[in-house]
Amino acid sequence: MAVSFTQKRLYRVGSRPLDRDANEVTRLAEAVWYRNYRPRQEELERLRDVMPREEFQRTLCVLEILSLYPVCRRDTAKHLQALTRRFHRQLLGGDDAPVKGRYSPSKRWGLPDTTNLVRKALLPLQTRAYADSTERRHGLSV
Repeated sequence: MAVSFTQKRLYRVGSRPLDRDANEVTRLAEAVWYRNYRPRQEELERLRDVMPREEFQRTLCVLEILSLYPVCRRDTAKHLQALTRRFHRQLLGGDDAPVKGRYSPSKRWGLPDTTNLVRKALLPLQTRAYADSTERRHGLSV
C-alpha cells in the first residue's frame, strides 16, 4: 500500500511517545496551523489499518491537542475535533467529546504518555509574533 507524505508525517507522530520526542509534533503543528493541512477521514482510516492501536490513538491525541490552541483556525479546529471525536467513539466507545477547561488528552485517549514536552515545544509556534511572521492566515488573524 502506498502511503502519502502527510500520512508518513501522521505515522511518525504516533510512533514516538509524546514524552520523548516533540520534533514530529511541531512539524505537524506547522502544517496544520500555517499551511492549511487538514487530515481527511479516509487518510486516518488508512492509517488505522497499518498502525498499532496505541500509536494511532497517539496520532489522534496530537490532532486533538493541536485543535485546542487559539492559533488553529476555527474551521480547522472544528474539523479536527469532529474527526477525533468520531474515532474516539469507534476506538474507546461513547461520545466522549473533549471537556472544557483543563484535562489530560493523553489520559482521555488511554495513553501512558504525558504531554508536557509537546506543549512546551508548541509554545513558540503559537505566539502571535511567530504566527504573524509566517505571513499566512491563522487562528489569531483578525
